[in-house]
Amino acid sequence: MRAKRLALVAACLAAAHKKDYHVQKGDVVVIHVGKTCGGSVVDYVSKFTKLSEIHLRPVMPSDLDTAPLVVVVVRDPVDRVISAFNWHSANGGRPIKAAIREAASPRPDSILYHCFATVGAFADAVGAFAARPRVKNGKNKEVARTPTRCELIAAAFLAEDDGKRELGLPIADYHKAKTLHLTNEQRAGAPGFKNFYSQEHLSRGLSWYLTKKETRTALKKKDVWMVETADCEKDTKGAIEWLRRQGEALDEREAVDYYNSLRPGKKQRAQREFDFPKDHQVSHENRKDKYGGAMRTPEQEAVLETKLPADSTDKRVVRRRAALAAALAYEYERMNWLVGFSINYRVDGEGVPRPDDSWKR
Repeated sequence: MRAKRLALVAACLAAAHKKDYHVQKGDVVVIHVGKTCGGSVVDYVSKFTKLSEIHLRPVMPSDLDTAPLVVVVVRDPVDRVISAFNWHSANGGRPIKAAIREAASPRPDSILYHCFATVGAFADAVGAFAARPRVKNGKNKEVARTPTRCELIAAAFLAEDDGKRELGLPIADYHKAKTLHLTNEQRAGAPGFKNFYSQEHLSRGLSWYLTKKETRTALKKKDVWMVETADCEKDTKGAIEWLRRQGEALDEREAVDYYNSLRPGKKQRAQREFDFPKDHQVSHENRKDKYGGAMRTPEQEAVLETKLPADSTDKRVVRRRAALAAALAYEYERMNWLVGFSINYRVDGEGVPRPDDSWKR
């Protein structure tokens, strides 16, 4: 057993973990949904076992074939969307000049931030799209009010079908428009949205990663571990403990000793370097190095980074969160579906996912 475990750590520490493209046989698979704590999970788990990360692409059934454990990193859908909006917005750390330059770009995320300076304004548009009043058309029939261009793009970003119904072609497929056999009307979609595509986390929640029915069927047959962002460290350490019990991961001391044995004569790593990362978020300084240009001022940050905190009693915040939650109802359903067969979570009597430590017995 020890020889098997040492072989595991040799494989995972002697080389970087695999990301996105090819899942290796026998690897623990981490499904890293954007704007969760997936970066910290990958960083920590890869120190103790072989790992393949799936990020920014849907999961394929074949990805799960030989995985001893599938770790799915999730977050409350509303909080994840708020974080995604703020992180990628021009006022969330990217240079203001870049936003101005991209305002006329056909990319939907550029159009999104051209429409909405804050996540609060975005949430208002989502609510307005859903609550459009019915008006009489020329034939005296009641129809829903025609949405504005910005309402369309807001709804499309949160739609389960990636905006296919709203725009005529899913956001994720717009970069393929030239290779698809589409009519000009189909290719254009809604007015002003011709041939655009998205690289946003905003529209890529848990349901997007589990798009394929075959993937969901395969996942139900696997050992699945959920990491909730609110309990990221506890849940991730629990996954490692479960893997150790299966003989699929090393403990901290073994990992440190074996890693140092691979580097004779070099600076030795201390056990504290194998602690759970406290903060994997990109700092303002690092983001400046990455993107260049001037950073936002404290005044801009205070005005433009709306957080919509869950514990707020402000009526406007409550209304905006409710609008986002209604649009993301399918995401909550998918999370509860996942909880139904995960090792470490259960849905309580009120339909809320709760940690379940019965696996420790």
